[in-house]
Amino acid sequence: MINKFFKKNFWDNETKDEFLQTLAIYSDDEKCRFIFDIIPQILKSNNNMNIINAENILVYATQHFFNNVSDTHCKALVYYRLGQVYELYWEDYIRAYTAYKKYELNNTQYDGVHSILLRVLLLRDNFTYSEELQKELELSYGETDLGLRKDRIYENIGSLIMAQKESNDELCEKLTKRIKAIVKSDEWFFLDLIFRKDTIPDSLKAPQKLLDYVNSL
Repeated sequence: MINKFFKKNFWDNETKDEFLQTLAIYSDDEKCRFIFDIIPQILKSNNNMNIINAENILVYATQHFFNNVSDTHCKALVYYRLGQVYELYWEDYIRAYTAYKKYELNNTQYDGVHSILLRVLLLRDNFTYSEELQKELELSYGETDLGLRKDRIYENIGSLIMAQKESNDELCEKLTKRIKAIVKSDEWFFLDLIFRKDTIPDSLKAPQKLLDYVNSL
C-alpha cells in the first residue's frame, strides 16, 4: 500500500491526506521510517506544493507519531528531514537549526551531527562568532568525515572566524586562500557542483549567502 506513493511525482493536499491515512495501520516507529524514506521522493520535483506538503507531513509526524516510538532514533529521522526542508528548500536557518538540534537530541546512530549544526549556525548567524559556534566547531573536529567539500568549506570558515577573533592574520590569510580554492570563482555559476570521492558523490550545494560571504573575503 505504501509503495504506490513512492511513484507519485506531484503531491497535492489530497495525496498528502491519503498517505497519512494509509500510515494508520503501522506502528509509530514504522510511520517515522516510512516518512524518512519518502520525503526525498516528494522533494525530487522541487515544486512549491511538494515542498509545502513534505513540511506538513513532517510537522504532522512530530505532533502525532512520537507518542509510542520504541526507539528515539525514529524521532531523529523525522527531525533530520525537517531540518533539510528548512535549510535546503526554504533557507530558513533559524527553524533548520531548531530541527537539527532535536535531531541531535534523539539521534542514536549517525555521526556528523556537529558538522551539520556548525553549517547551519554559520548560515543562521551570517558568519559571525558566537560561543555556540566555537563549541560546534571544536566538536566537529572530532567527528569522522570523508573530507567532502560541503563539510570542508564550513569547517574552514568556522576556523577563519576563530582566527579573526584571535587576530591571527597569518592563519586568516591561509584559511581564506583555502576557502576560495574549495569553491573557485569561475565555478560559482554552477550551484550544484558534483565531483566524486571514490564512489561517494562530493556535492557542494552552495546557497547564495555562502557565495556572497566567500566573495567578500
